[in-house]
Amino acid sequence: MRKIHLVSLGALGACLAAGAWYAWYQWREHQMASIVSAAVPPVPELAAWPREYASRVRAATAAANRLEQPVAALGELAFLYHANGCYREAEQAERGLQALEPKNAQWTYFLADVCEKLGDMEGQRAFLEKTLQLAPQYPTTRIRLADLLLKLGFPDEARAHYEWRLTLVPNDPHGRLGLARIALQRGDRTGALKYLEAIVHDHPDFPSAHNLLSEIYANMGDAVRSDEERRLSGGTGEWREADDPWLYKMYAWSFDPYRFDKSGGTGLQTRQLEAALPFYEKAVRLAPNDGLAYDALGSVDLQLNRLDDAAAALETGLAKAPSTAALYSTLAQVLRKQGHVPQAIEVLQRGIVALPAQPVLRYDLGAVLAENGRREEAAAAYREAVRLDPGFPEAHWNLGLCLLALGQGSEARASLGRALELRPRNADALTALAQKALDAGQLDQAGCCIHALVEYGPGIPARQLVERGLAVARQAGDAKLVKDFEQLLARTPQ
Repeated sequence: MRKIHLVSLGALGACLAAGAWYAWYQWREHQMASIVSAAVPPVPELAAWPREYASRVRAATAAANRLEQPVAALGELAFLYHANGCYREAEQAERGLQALEPKNAQWTYFLADVCEKLGDMEGQRAFLEKTLQLAPQYPTTRIRLADLLLKLGFPDEARAHYEWRLTLVPNDPHGRLGLARIALQRGDRTGALKYLEAIVHDHPDFPSAHNLLSEIYANMGDAVRSDEERRLSGGTGEWREADDPWLYKMYAWSFDPYRFDKSGGTGLQTRQLEAALPFYEKAVRLAPNDGLAYDALGSVDLQLNRLDDAAAALETGLAKAPSTAALYSTLAQVLRKQGHVPQAIEVLQRGIVALPAQPVLRYDLGAVLAENGRREEAAAAYREAVRLDPGFPEAHWNLGLCLLALGQGSEARASLGRALELRPRNADALTALAQKALDAGQLDQAGCCIHALVEYGPGIPARQLVERGLAVARQAGDAKLVKDFEQLLARTPQ
């Protein structure tokens, strides 16, 4: 009897333990769902971004909202937003990740960087200090916190971190430069010179040390040495921040060419994409009818130059979700890269039949046709794109280029001008196009571009370009164009 009683108690204990574990698991899942829900930013306007970027953002957002691999999905969003300047969205995702992984120092470090970009110095300080607690041996945190404390007016605290930096990175120019600045603030010119001269000895290509030495020598009345340091500064290139592997890793997700180069170029991006690939492969397994998930997977394969894998993923996606316009566009990109132009055109035409109201498919068809010399057909496709979406700047721009090449100057001017109205930064490209036409003696094309700049870009300095056009027209002896440029010059602000 006693044995039965003990067995019953054991079974009861096991049931209670299982119930407690299940209750804890449910509570944890509810907490995670709540954190993830609050951490997923609304998808911003992505029309101006590359399609690879847009498809990856949408796929990761959908995966996070479905609570599929929530940490991986939020991490994908954080990197994509942060590396591409969407700092509010990045902050929202990174705060969620910090809540989910409170011991992961990278999230607090990235939050410190976001706070810096948003001008929140107190938040930056708090997150840098938290990062130091979690990862005291990551050396870049020390230098960033020291620089911030010096800026905030706490030189003694800054000094301690600069000295710590030098224990982690001996002879580091950034740490020595910080100590030199503190010495100057205290009136210790001798101490500052000692640090700066040590920098230029060990790191002769470090421009900030040369600049500061030039100022000190000038104040000492030593014009010769001041000029020499200024000369050396000019030959050493731009300011270089301290090496920051965590940020380089994150900026490898950038679609900005400057940041891409700064983060280490193709090799680093390739490693990042390869690391992200399992996330997208799992996303299509978990959501087998989600066209955007297949598009994101195909886009990553395309960027990795895995063209057969990309085509297979995109074809599967089209079979599952034929109403996803992005799948037709990305598959056409893959086929073009494989040299299968007729198949790319066929895919886009198939997409237009399935989704006749999608302007981007007409735009993509126009791009393929124009690329292969079929400009009349391309212009027709671009016209359809702008009819469906009158606010589509790329379609107006490419339509203008097609019409320019076809000699239809009046309509080309209107299309290029509309593109300029919708996207004023097109002024640089339009100016370059006009200059190129003038260099080649193509006065009609140059005149079309210059007219568009003057008529559709108020405030854009174009007078010098009009004057050059007039001079070239006079040199060519084209009386009609001379008169046209003279009239345009009279309407162009000084």
